[in-house]
Amino acid sequence: MEERRQAMGNMERVPALTKEHKTKKRGRSIIKTLGWFFLFGLCVLIFLRSPLSKIDIITIRGNEMIQESEISEKSGIKKGDSYFSIDAEEIKLVLETIPEIREAEVTREFPGHVFIDIKEHRHVAFMMEHNNKIVPVLENGIRLENRLWNDRVIDKPILREWEDDALLPKLCEELMKLEPLVLHAISEIEPARLEDPQRLVLYMKDGYEVHTSVRHFAKNMSWYPSFVANLKQEGKEKGMIMLLDGKWFIPYDNLEDKGVGKPE
Repeated sequence: MEERRQAMGNMERVPALTKEHKTKKRGRSIIKTLGWFFLFGLCVLIFLRSPLSKIDIITIRGNEMIQESEISEKSGIKKGDSYFSIDAEEIKLVLETIPEIREAEVTREFPGHVFIDIKEHRHVAFMMEHNNKIVPVLENGIRLENRLWNDRVIDKPILREWEDDALLPKLCEELMKLEPLVLHAISEIEPARLEDPQRLVLYMKDGYEVHTSVRHFAKNMSWYPSFVANLKQEGKEKGMIMLLDGKWFIPYDNLEDKGVGKPE
């Protein structure tokens, strides 16, 4: 009994935690938490006002036909804009409304660097318009009426007197299949104006005239290098090469004898 009374006495001497003490402790914790939030917010504010949060470099890659200035303007991105406010997906969709662009991608690299990567439709030919305006023609058959090319390098075949827009995508598809050596050897392409609307006349840079068809165009034209090599080996003069279901050659001299002149 004596020991129990002593234990009870010791318990009475232990001070109980008061409500006031608990409230002070909770208050200090809240103040500490608010202090951390304030400090974090202050750091974020300072960062957002610093040059590190701004776009400093814009790199445009992959464009050939389209000027960088046009891509930059269309994207709406400017140096000094917020690095974090860019909507990459929206900019991608806007850029892909440009006819030449097949695919666009916008990425960021911290700090302040934005990349715009462009994949263009291949440019396979030029079109000579009625007003002698030369414009590019893309692989999908779209002619770029707003891209005047008269003062730039002409390194693809020129389509002259072309009126059948429905046949143009098929011809461009066939041009895409050509070996670069053959494609670059073609100077001009015209409709043959025969009963068959797919028949073509090609004027080659080495002086030959080729008659072929949109139908099996790439397959027929693949014969051209070896056909010309054989003609040269045989010492024959230049003339008209027929690359259709059959393949044959008519010298220009024979055509003149029949009252048909050489192509200009």
